[in-house]
Amino acid sequence: MLQNYPAFLQSVQARVHYKQKLSEGTLPVFPLLILACSLWCFSGCTTVPTTYTDTPYQPITREEIRWHPLSPGIEAADIHDSQLPLIVHIVKIDLLNPSISVITSEPALFTNNRGRIRGETTRDFASRHNTIVAFNAAPFKTRSLLFSLYRTIVGIHVTDFRRMSMPNERYGALLFYADKTARIIDSQTEDVLSASVRHAVGGFWTILRNGSVLPQKLHRRDSRTAVGLADNGKTLFVVAVEGENKRKSKGLSFEETANLMRELGSDDALQLDGGSSSSLILQENGEQRIVSPTRNLNIHIRTASNIGIVIE
Repeated sequence: MLQNYPAFLQSVQARVHYKQKLSEGTLPVFPLLILACSLWCFSGCTTVPTTYTDTPYQPITREEIRWHPLSPGIEAADIHDSQLPLIVHIVKIDLLNPSISVITSEPALFTNNRGRIRGETTRDFASRHNTIVAFNAAPFKTRSLLFSLYRTIVGIHVTDFRRMSMPNERYGALLFYADKTARIIDSQTEDVLSASVRHAVGGFWTILRNGSVLPQKLHRRDSRTAVGLADNGKTLFVVAVEGENKRKSKGLSFEETANLMRELGSDDALQLDGGSSSSLILQENGEQRIVSPTRNLNIHIRTASNIGIVIE
């Protein structure tokens, strides 16, 4: 293949020269096509490695947050900071509310018990299960975000007491127990994955433990999905940070997300999959609404696993 490149380039140059003659002094077509393709590709990048050396982040105080009810035991709020700029969406869930149940991506989507799953968007997951809240969960591997149908979950996935993916000790996880309480663990080891775990999803790293922000090696801002727990695992916070359009919202780093979680009242917090996978769907007035991400082109990534909150 490489040996044919000089002849190919000569052919391209001849076509460009021919196009220049036809254009009678207008801009060459081929460079314009290259420029257009480049702009399209870069505008579609979802995880731009932007560092946060500019405006420092100051978390909003708990008293400044304006909650609005979605359903009994579930409230939502939005944060808009035009100076950073930053857009964050927050959901607070009373896990012990008798009408509230947690669901995770179901066994029918899996091809084996080693985490290979048919990917779907969080919006499709939300619509199929009629969730009040739905958000993406575990990191995953795939050949192509856009063109591959299947993903492989990195880490644990338990749904209705069935283990569909194996634990990964490098990463943390969010566990939901039979008594409806939840727990965040730092490492997915067998000794903490007891038989009473009804649902579990893997994440990346614990970013907040006992109210203390844990230092992180990665400091760039990006789209984030994170979960926090308060009241001994009885209250769940879900945070979706927008960061796909940096002019609209720069996103947050891991430590900045932890600071926000602490300000909300979380004792522990875990970073789930972020970047282009970060998704939050809320049901309001009987309609599923894509809260995050907001893009000009309504393209949403098929994730490996999702978490839903349903009202029974």
